[in-house]
Amino acid sequence: MQPTSLYFAAFLIISLVIYYMIPKRIQNHWLALINLFYVNSFGLLGVIYLFVVSLVVYILGLRLSKTKRKKQKSELLIALVVLAAGLVIFKYYKFIFPFFHFSWLAPVGISFYTFKAISYCIEVAKKRMDAETSYLNCWLYLSFFPVFTAGPINRPKSFFTQLKKQRPWKTSRIESGLIRTALGCFEKVVIADNLLILVDSIYFQWQEASGGLLWIAMILYSFQIYLDFDVYSNMAIGISKCFGFKIEENFKTPYLAESISEFWRRWHISLSSWLRDYIYIPLGGNRKGTAKKYRNLIVVFLISGLWHGASWSFVLWGLFHALLQIFEQIIHLSKKASNSIIRFLKIILNFVLIAISWVFFKITDVKQALAILQKALFFPSFKLNLDLLKISSKELSIALFFILIIVILDLLRNHFDMIKWFRKRNFVFRFLIYILLFSTFLILGVYGTGYDANQFIYIQF
Repeated sequence: MQPTSLYFAAFLIISLVIYYMIPKRIQNHWLALINLFYVNSFGLLGVIYLFVVSLVVYILGLRLSKTKRKKQKSELLIALVVLAAGLVIFKYYKFIFPFFHFSWLAPVGISFYTFKAISYCIEVAKKRMDAETSYLNCWLYLSFFPVFTAGPINRPKSFFTQLKKQRPWKTSRIESGLIRTALGCFEKVVIADNLLILVDSIYFQWQEASGGLLWIAMILYSFQIYLDFDVYSNMAIGISKCFGFKIEENFKTPYLAESISEFWRRWHISLSSWLRDYIYIPLGGNRKGTAKKYRNLIVVFLISGLWHGASWSFVLWGLFHALLQIFEQIIHLSKKASNSIIRFLKIILNFVLIAISWVFFKITDVKQALAILQKALFFPSFKLNLDLLKISSKELSIALFFILIIVILDLLRNHFDMIKWFRKRNFVFRFLIYILLFSTFLILGVYGTGYDANQFIYIQF
C-alpha cells in the first residue's frame, strides 16, 4: 500500500476517525489493528515474521532487564545475534547463498525495524530504560505504520513514553500533521516522480548519452533521492503527529552542508545517529587515537553501505563516504568557513562529490556505474542529445525549474519553520495556496492506472 495512493488516503482517514471516536483506553488496541492491516498489505509472510520478531524482542527485553552485570555482555550479544540473524538471512542471501533465490520472502521494512529492535535491547540492557511488560507495546513499536517501511528509525524510550500517555484530539496538531503529509505527497507525485522519468530515460540509455547529459542525470537523481526520502520522512512525521506521536526529524537541508561530515548530520539523521550511538561510540569513537578513529569511520560506513543493500556498489558507496570524511579531517576541510564565498564553494564541491557517490546507489552493477562515471568525468561532452533519448527540452526545463524551487525552499527552511509560518497566514492566503498546489498536482502529477514505477526508493532498503 503506497503512501501516495488513494487506498492509503482512505485507510488513513478511516483509521483517524475511528481512533478519535473510540474510548482513549482502547486507542492502542485500535492502533495495533491498524498496523496489522498495513503490514499485511505487503504480504502475510511479513506479518508472521514481524510477529515472531516482536515476540522475541519482548522476551529478550524482559530477560535482559533481569540480567546481572557479569552476564550482561554475553546475554546482550546473544540478543543481538538473534535479531541480526533474520536480517542477514533475508537481506544478504546473495552473499551467503549465491545459488538460491528467495528475495520474494524478504519482509518489507526489515532493515528499519531490526535496527529499532536492536536499539531497544541495548537500551534495556544498559538500564537506560525499563523493559516493556506488555507484548502489545512491543508490537506497536516495531509495526508503527507511519514509519514502518522507510523510517525514520525512532528511538524506543521516547516512543514508549508517548504510548503510555493519553492522546486526545487536538485540531492544531492534526491540521499541522495533515498539511505536512499533503505537502509531502505533493512533492513526491509532482516533483520526485517527474525527475524519476528523466533520470531513468538517461541512465537506461547511458551509452548513447553524452558526458554532459550524464552529469544532468546525476544532479537530477541527487534531488530525486533526496525528495523521495525526505517526502516519506515528512509524511511519516506528519501522520504520526495526527495520531499524537512526535517523531524526530530525519532531514535538515543536507545539500547545504559544507562537508561530508556535516552532510551526515543533516541526511537520514535517524540512521546516522543510530550508527553513531550503537556502533561508532562502542568501537571507541574518536577517543582511542587517530588511527582507530579512522578505522571506526570506515567500519561504520561499510555497515551503512551494506545496510542499504547486499551489493558491492553499496559497499563502495559507504567506503567512498568514509574516505572522504577521513580526507576532510586530515586537511581540516570539515571546519566551518567564515567567508561566504568560500562557504558557497564548499557547498558546491560537497554536492558534486555526493552526486558522484549516488551513481553507486542508482546503478548497482559496479562495472556499469564505473563506466558511467568514467564517461561523465573524463569525456564530459556537453552536447545534449535529447532527441536521441526521446527527451524534450521542455521536460528538462521543467525538471531544472523544480530543482530551483527546492533549492529556494531549502534555503528558506534552513532558517525557520515554514509550516508554522504558513499556518499563521490568513485563510484567504492559505486557500489560494491550496488551490494552486491542487491544480499543479492534477496537471503535473505522475499517477494513473497501471503506473507502479514510483514506490519510494528507501522501501527497498
